[in-house]
Amino acid sequence: MEKNFSSLAEVQAEIQLLKVKEFQQKELIKEQLSSPSAIFHAVSSLFKSGNTNQPLGKNLLNQDMITNLARVGIPLIMNGFLFKRSGFIAKMLITFLSQKAAKNVTSNAVSGAIDKVHGLIKNFMGPKKKRAPVRDYGIPPDSESF
Repeated sequence: MEKNFSSLAEVQAEIQLLKVKEFQQKELIKEQLSSPSAIFHAVSSLFKSGNTNQPLGKNLLNQDMITNLARVGIPLIMNGFLFKRSGFIAKMLITFLSQKAAKNVTSNAVSGAIDKVHGLIKNFMGPKKKRAPVRDYGIPPDSESF
């Protein structure tokens, strides 16, 4: 969105245009959040899933096993170990946010992360140097070993 300006008048016109757009957006936000029900609707729309036509049970069954394990494991680990002494509201928020984050954990994402870590470790260790094979001719027949 880079624009090239050839004169000061063009720059000032662009500044005025952006100020008008900012004012229009502020008015739109004020209009959308004018009543408590509008605020509640705006906040609740953030937490709705993408497909609201399906019941919750079907939505959970369509996810892979790693996603379902993450939905249980992430809140358990965070509340049980990391935020052990936090209050009820904090644990509730942590559980809610970790449930939202667990939707992004899929088997493809986990396998991709494991592949990236494997590649980093492989690059960090460097290529293995091949040693020259040791030629073993066995024990010579005239040796003093019996």
